[in-house]
Amino acid sequence: MGFLAIAFAVDVLISTLCVWLATKLSFVKIEAKEIALIVLAASVVSLVPVVGWIAGFILFIYLLYQVSGCTVIDAAWVVLFTKVFSFFAVLAIGSIS
Repeated sequence: MGFLAIAFAVDVLISTLCVWLATKLSFVKIEAKEIALIVLAASVVSLVPVVGWIAGFILFIYLLYQVSGCTVIDAAWVVLFTKVFSFFAVLAIGSIS
């Protein structure tokens, strides 16, 4: 259970950093505090069994779209970049321990 909590916290932190970095490289403009809240909300929803991963993905895109005022396509690209990068980062951290 402790490892899962650490993995969750690391995923939220890495996802927040990835979204922040992606917003610097794209047309999406949003503050770091708002990014952290969006990532946390999407990550908590993603914990729901069976449908959580898709619900979290959709919520992530929706909240990013609503808060930043960007297009849905831009938000989807930011979320896709973030999820792929954070997945590999959590795998790398998990393989170290």
